[in-house]
Amino acid sequence: MIDKVEIDEAKRKRIIDKAGHLADELAFKYYACAPGTFAGICEGFRSEGIELFTPETQEILTRGMVGLQGGIGITGVGTCGAVSAGAFIISYVTGITTEELVKNVNLNYAIAIPVVTYVVDRFEEAYGAIDCLRLRYNRVQRAYDRCDPDAKLYETLFAMYEKEKCGILAEDYEGGRDQIPVVQGARWACEGICDLLGMEMEERKEMPEFVQDLDPAIMEPKLKKVVEALKELDFARPHEKLSYREYWDFKLKGKKSVEEGRLGSISAPEK
Repeated sequence: MIDKVEIDEAKRKRIIDKAGHLADELAFKYYACAPGTFAGICEGFRSEGIELFTPETQEILTRGMVGLQGGIGITGVGTCGAVSAGAFIISYVTGITTEELVKNVNLNYAIAIPVVTYVVDRFEEAYGAIDCLRLRYNRVQRAYDRCDPDAKLYETLFAMYEKEKCGILAEDYEGGRDQIPVVQGARWACEGICDLLGMEMEERKEMPEFVQDLDPAIMEPKLKKVVEALKELDFARPHEKLSYREYWDFKLKGKKSVEEGRLGSISAPEK
């Protein structure tokens, strides 16, 4: 954990700019957004004498970040690696330990709120998404699952044919390099990290009032009567083993249509 660090505006700006530049450079070098963003942020702070991780630990974590690239394993279906990298470091700097979480699971909010505020909300506003496929499609109207060899071929053709739009190669598209997700992600995460480092450790763990009563230990006694009433009503039919597609067959055509289409032995609901 990192204690409070005084970061003036000039140093803050240098860290943010350096991290954005390095994230772009390293993401291109690795051809991977998550490790490039992660290492860029770490090196941005190190350039101003602030070590988030030792070089050895940073190298190990950067290796682990490779699997988070391209929406998890370059499939595109998961979260953008720049978002994942920024969220990881913000969570670490917040400083909440697993022992503290065991005692108060509500502290998850103290981690989640800065992640959403500094990274998630800004990605949604700037790119309309945080998942890799939609984010890339919203930017350049192309997005592929790079685990698929044919899709990888199409992506490479696109990158060569429309270099001005390709996220890796583009220089001037929509504001230039400063507008690509790895650069913006690194910069936004650094803003959050600078703000967190400017607080005392306990201050980072404080939560807004509106989430303080959401601890299960506080909610459960109050909700017990509601739970019993819902059980009595068989609310949401919890014991039914019915897929979403079967639900619509059942709704439109009745129980017989569901059972005739099944290979298994589970019956449709009686009601």
